[in-house]
Amino acid sequence: MSHRGDRARERSRGQHRARARLLRTLAACDGNPADMLELYYWSKEPGFTQLIRAIATMPEHTRAALETFITLARDSKSVTADLDPRGVLTFCSSEAARSVALCVHAAEETDEQPHLLN
Repeated sequence: MSHRGDRARERSRGQHRARARLLRTLAACDGNPADMLELYYWSKEPGFTQLIRAIATMPEHTRAALETFITLARDSKSVTADLDPRGVLTFCSSEAARSVALCVHAAEETDEQPHLLN
């Protein structure tokens, strides 16, 4: 019984050291510690780490397209996705479509008058 108690105490000390190391790292980071803590929280979600690794290892043009879409979509709740039988993934967002339409319209105008994009 004493052996089990020793293991439990050692595990508790190890967890305490890990938490203390995490807090020291967060306090010393150049970025915002709150952002680091949020990232740590999200990293505990199932599949999150795999998703981030997949995005990080995508070809640059693919990742840039995804980042641009997310930026244009503004509200992630407006995004829908569909995976067809051929393996084609399609993302849709009315916000992204509106932003692209405004940019296309502005680019197609030929006169030199300033434009208001609203």
